[in-house]
Amino acid sequence: MSKCSMINLSCPAEPSLHYVSPAHGGWGVVRIAALVPESHQLFVCPFACGRHGALGGEQNGIKDRISYLFITESDIVSGDFEQLIIDSVDELFEALPKIPKVLFIFTSCLDDLLGTDHEAILAELDRKFPHVKFRHCTMNPISLDTSYPPGVTIEMNMYGLLGRSGVKRKQINILGSNVSFDAECDLKTLLREKGWSVSHISDHDSFESFMTMSEARLNIVTAPIALKSAQQMERELGIPYIASYVNHTPKAVENFYEDLSEFIEEDLVAPSKGYHIKAEEKLAWARSVIGDQPIAIDFQAIIKPFSLALTLSEHGFNVGMIASDGVPSHERAAFDVLAKKYPDILVENPLAHEAVTFPFEGEQYLCIGFDCGYMTGSDKVVNIMEDEGLYGYIGICRLMDMLVEAYTGKANVQKMIKEAGLII
Repeated sequence: MSKCSMINLSCPAEPSLHYVSPAHGGWGVVRIAALVPESHQLFVCPFACGRHGALGGEQNGIKDRISYLFITESDIVSGDFEQLIIDSVDELFEALPKIPKVLFIFTSCLDDLLGTDHEAILAELDRKFPHVKFRHCTMNPISLDTSYPPGVTIEMNMYGLLGRSGVKRKQINILGSNVSFDAECDLKTLLREKGWSVSHISDHDSFESFMTMSEARLNIVTAPIALKSAQQMERELGIPYIASYVNHTPKAVENFYEDLSEFIEEDLVAPSKGYHIKAEEKLAWARSVIGDQPIAIDFQAIIKPFSLALTLSEHGFNVGMIASDGVPSHERAAFDVLAKKYPDILVENPLAHEAVTFPFEGEQYLCIGFDCGYMTGSDKVVNIMEDEGLYGYIGICRLMDMLVEAYTGKANVQKMIKEAGLII
């Protein structure tokens, strides 16, 4: 596996066979869809494909909310495939102790070849069960390199359940994060002081409560996966959005508060100054503790790994490697600056087939993310995945705390991977 510097963009992006390590993966569509309260999932697929969802459900404690219709070759060629789905929903609702408010019907990539008329199926199900909302979802890896991969479409299906509301509250929705921000987050604190509330899907334990997200005046998109959902909500529900992905740069957070202040017509910049100062102090403190220890950043741990690498480098940290399978469009500007100012930083593709030889094993990196930890065999690893709800100035502070904790402690990467409940 060649070691490619920042100036060689082609290295992390070259097409090749994929090596998928035990550390690779994320929440998966099963776990994300289960965020919708009072929902159930029906997977319609060959039994081999069902193992994926079954493992995800078992690992994350939601197996009782997932059912399966395993189809055979005879089901496909008989022409009764579509009616089979409708009949299976009848059987499912008879078996469940309570009929769900939402049923997500997942099909695998095989369905793309069959030309199934899902609109007709959903129309029939709507007629039979008017109090249930049905949505067709896909679990098809062949769409991963398109504009609508499964993660994006499941988000659109989830928030597409919301209906236009005539009520508008001083409420802001958070889209893109799989977990809610805690009460100490500066965004929540500053908005609460101005009379605003912050809503995340995981804050709602009933479908009725979840529907109040349609009463928000603004959506904040914290990750690219939810951008199309926000655009859909703007068209259909009249809720505008601000795309401000998780960023660990104090100046970027300040710019976000300037934009948000303009939208809500409330000054959030002045009252956030104390948080800004604290974030800068935390960066300086962490640098003083860690010194020149080489740092590796994992794209599965951090939504904007190139931006974080630039921030850390500008604050005197020794960033040695970024593990990423490419440079997404929202990271192009940060990549370009890194390539000019810090061209010796390695950019490595953890999915490249050469990764199976573990070329970085034994190199003493302080790893942000357990994918890098697995690649290097390091015992200095920040246990974080997809930013874990870190946001704003407090997010920067907590990441620095985690970095120092990893540097001074000893990590068990195998335990981290197991507890993460990863799904590819």
